[in-house]
Amino acid sequence: MAAKAAARKPGVSLDRVPNHTEIEIVALPNDVEHVKMLGQLGIREEERAHVRAIAPMGGPILLEIGGSAVAIARGVAKRIRVRVV
Repeated sequence: MAAKAAARKPGVSLDRVPNHTEIEIVALPNDVEHVKMLGQLGIREEERAHVRAIAPMGGPILLEIGGSAVAIARGVAKRIRVRVV
């Protein structure tokens, strides 16, 4: 059911964004633990970021956000909705 809810949200999932792209975070996963963890990393809705690197073979996605580099696991990135800016 969570996959259906994510499909209705605007934007695209972070794991589908190409490397070296400016993004705005539109929606976070709807579970408290992920939202709390992402918030501690500076990843919040309406925050802008830059996709710096995408590791091969399902590895993490490296974002630059708020002047810091943050690696996001691919499974978590699939649940973050973004808009290309």
